[in-house]
Amino acid sequence: MTIDEIRNIETFLSESFEDGVCYRELRLSDDEVEYIKENYPRISLKKESINVESDGKSWFKVRLGII
Repeated sequence: MTIDEIRNIETFLSESFEDGVCYRELRLSDDEVEYIKENYPRISLKKESINVESDGKSWFKVRLGII
């Protein structure tokens, strides 16, 4: 991922989990999923659909790990 892509996914995640929210359904690309897995091992990702949207993203249930 490029620096701009990393900034975008970091901002997206930060905004998605504001105000103590710990669960979301998010559309993510394969690169975004890999980035999250590598950098946030406590986040749980579960693919919700075998369908891939026209932009190459799929729906995932994303849950923050409890510390």
